[in-house]
Amino acid sequence: MVYLRFEQREVNCPNCGIRIEKLEFINPGARATKRFEEQVAYLCRHMTLSEVAAYFNLDWKTVKRIDKEYLLRTFEEISLDGLTLIGFDEVARAKGHDYLTCVFDLRNNRLIRVLQGRKESSVAKFYRELGPERCQKIQAIAMDMWGPFLNAARKYCPQAKIVFDKFHVIANYHKVVDQIRRNEFRRAESQEKELIKGSRYLLLKNRSKLSEAKEERLLDILAANENLNISYALKEQLQTLWDSPTVPEFNNAMDQWCQLARESGIPQLAKFADSLERHRSGLWTYCLYPINTARLEANNANIALLRRRAKGFRDTEYFILKIHQVSA
Repeated sequence: MVYLRFEQREVNCPNCGIRIEKLEFINPGARATKRFEEQVAYLCRHMTLSEVAAYFNLDWKTVKRIDKEYLLRTFEEISLDGLTLIGFDEVARAKGHDYLTCVFDLRNNRLIRVLQGRKESSVAKFYRELGPERCQKIQAIAMDMWGPFLNAARKYCPQAKIVFDKFHVIANYHKVVDQIRRNEFRRAESQEKELIKGSRYLLLKNRSKLSEAKEERLLDILAANENLNISYALKEQLQTLWDSPTVPEFNNAMDQWCQLARESGIPQLAKFADSLERHRSGLWTYCLYPINTARLEANNANIALLRRRAKGFRDTEYFILKIHQVSA
């Protein structure tokens, strides 16, 4: 690192007061050149603050300050004009708590806002910023089944169709399958226990992505345990619901699935079928607006990488700026 010493002229104007000479290579009030700030900010996109600090022999707080100031200067808030299809998804600033809500423009595939919290009041701030006229132009909103998202959408955009994200529905069903797996493991005899042990990945992964050896083991598990076989078969059938091209076909396929789930005799499947029925109005809408939060999930993967470089992200404003940066 090179230290620069330079003279900076200062004048005392009788009309304007004291004025300091502007220099092209340094921002006003900065203690590092523009080029150095850009280099620090570039490395902070790919390394932890501690790693960048060690590279430049600086304190990590200094690196964070430089990066944050650079992001504040270069960040441009995206206009909310022209929105018609939007999506909401929550992300945890730290694993399991302290949530933020990401809002996406699904037509143009871009992040438009990051909101603090995931309560209805947090989401309401976005809709108030959007304003009544622009809210009226929203045609559909993708989200998971989180109540505050749903309540705010119905209040501010009552004309918009709610589209419950299929990836979240499948993820919720995966939790049901895993619960059944754990129950069956506890009930099993020692030989079957050994077969079921460590099978979570096999039961939740798409069969097409399994190796030949793993697929063979999966088939052995399904042949040995009726409840796991039923829940797995229904998992594959559930995924086909969203292939239905029309609303009547979707509802017919969903009716058949719910009937099979209830007739299985497995309480967890019957309970999940009841949940689908309660949220039906936000499921068949996918046939009208085939939108989902896949882009949001990809964004979450980037945010997970940010969390692993978590030092300094106790500063919420900085974390939000970094989310915008990795989502650009």
